Amino acid sequence: MTCEQWNAEFGAWLEREWTERSEPRCPPAIRRHAEGCPRCAPRLKAALLLVEGSPLDRQPPPGLAERIAARLSTRVPVRPKVRPYRIGVPVAAALLIALAIGLLLPRLGRGANETIVVRFELQAPEARDVAVVGDWNRWDPESQKLEDPDGDGVWEVEIPLKRGEELKYQFLIDGQNWIPDPEAPLQVEDGFGGINSVLQI
Repeated sequence: MTCEQWNAEFGAWLEREWTERSEPRCPPAIRRHAEGCPRCAPRLKAALLLVEGSPLDRQPPPGLAERIAARLSTRVPVRPKVRPYRIGVPVAAALLIALAIGLLLPRLGRGANETIVVRFELQAPEARDVAVVGDWNRWDPESQKLEDPDGDGVWEVEIPLKRGEELKYQFLIDGQNWIPDPEAPLQVEDGFGGINSVLQI
């Protein structure tokens, strides 16, 4: 099974479990592929945490569900953060929150054409120029530049994007170094020997 085939079967299974709320039974083919694929394994692990209710190392703080619901009723900025060389949040918890938001947003009656503000950040203190390029700007390196206004080496930009889309992107440093988002949980090969990050809104 290829990653593309797995992704289609995984999405169909997850949607079925979420809407029918039946006894969770992950198909064996999905489990077998994820056991041997480092790209697909984190997605399955996060999904199983969501549908099977496996406990995390720490309990969420009281009132978290109410705060998330209140934030979802207003504009929700998606903030993929890039902080090389350190991990600030346990990977499983981050994936669980990303999956939960991705599953809850379509069920809140939001319009498909609604836009939300996505904040991109990249820690690159040695860079002179940083751009984010992806599907939404036709991979134009001049279209959306990041800025480092306080000179702390953290480059940032906010971009309005349409809700409900899956977009591939990379960062371009000094016009020649293409890098994926190191903290993006979803990544795919770009067909040119590199890696694209995947943003699901």
